[in-house]
Amino acid sequence: MAETAAHLADHVILRVPLRQWVLSFPIPLRFLFAAHPQLLVPVLQVVHIQ
Repeated sequence: MAETAAHLADHVILRVPLRQWVLSFPIPLRFLFAAHPQLLVPVLQVVHIQ
């Protein structure tokens, strides 16, 4: 496992700064999006444009 991590760090993952964004919704909206995924698309488009 350590060898795999070393290989990824040394040869696969680029040495550039990365940002990770986490978008969370209130639980009632999570249930709504789970039941109707098509409603999530326009929301994510707005977030992605920003």
